[in-house]
Amino acid sequence: MSDDLGVLTAIYQSDRTDRSTTLTVSLATMGAAVTYLVGTIAFYDKLDLLGWTICLLPFPLVCVAAFHAVLLNLAAVRARSILTLERVLLDRVPEGSPPDRREIGVTASERAGNLHTAHPSQRAAILIAYGGVAATYLGYVVLMLVKAARHMSGWIAVPVVAYVVLLVPVALAWRHSTANFDLEPARTP
Repeated sequence: MSDDLGVLTAIYQSDRTDRSTTLTVSLATMGAAVTYLVGTIAFYDKLDLLGWTICLLPFPLVCVAAFHAVLLNLAAVRARSILTLERVLLDRVPEGSPPDRREIGVTASERAGNLHTAHPSQRAAILIAYGGVAATYLGYVVLMLVKAARHMSGWIAVPVVAYVVLLVPVALAWRHSTANFDLEPARTP
C-alpha cells in the first residue's frame, strides 16, 4: 500500500514538473516570436529589398503557433493526469483532514485559470490573450502577403493558399487542445 503511494506521488511530482517546464518553454517561444515579429516590422520599409521572399516571413510564426497548439494539448493532458492523481492521493487522507479539496492543489489553479471554469472576467482575459496573439499573427501574415503581392503579381495566390492550408489544421489543433481542458479528471479503471 505504501509502495503504491510512493509511485503515485512520484508520478504526480513528475507531471507537475513537466507541466511547469511546458509553461516555461511556451513563454520562451512566445518571447522569440514577439522578438521576430517586432524585428521584421522595424524594417518594414526595407522589406521590398527581399522581393517575393517577403511571403516567407510569416512562416516561422505559423510554426510557433503550431508548436503552441502541441504544448497546449500537452498541458491539458498533464492537467488531467495531475487532477486524477491529486484526487487519488487526497482520497487516502482521512476525511476532514484537508481543507475543501476544490481550494487546494492543482484543482484550485485549474478552476481559476481554465477557460471552461474560470470567473467570467478571467475568461475574458484568457480570450483577449489568446485572441490577441491569433489576431496579431493573422494580421502579420496578411500584411506580409500584401507587401509581397507587389513582387509576385498573380503568383501571390500560391503563398495565400499555402498559408490557408497550414493555418486551418493549426486552428483545429488549437480548438482540440482547448476542448481538452475540462476540469473533470479522467476516471481510473
